[in-house]
Amino acid sequence: MEKRKFARLAMHADTNIKLNNVIYSGTVRDLSMKGAFVMTNASVPIDRMVEVTIYTSSTPNLLCDLQAKVVRSTEYGIGLEFEKTVLD
Repeated sequence: MEKRKFARLAMHADTNIKLNNVIYSGTVRDLSMKGAFVMTNASVPIDRMVEVTIYTSSTPNLLCDLQAKVVRSTEYGIGLEFEKTVLD
């Protein structure tokens, strides 16, 4: 059964994940209004809070800067749930 409330948009955007003042790079694979999956080599435990900065793929401009909780961790990356968005 599908638990998502919002559709996911496939994309390819650079991102930085900040945890304990360490910045890890990654690539957003898909994005929704409430979360994202980031392909990264960073090993981040589930339930940890991180800062997420997403950049547009065509320019180095900032797309968004959010707080998120890690809700899934795989060998390919991490699933994030945004803590607060413009919808809240």
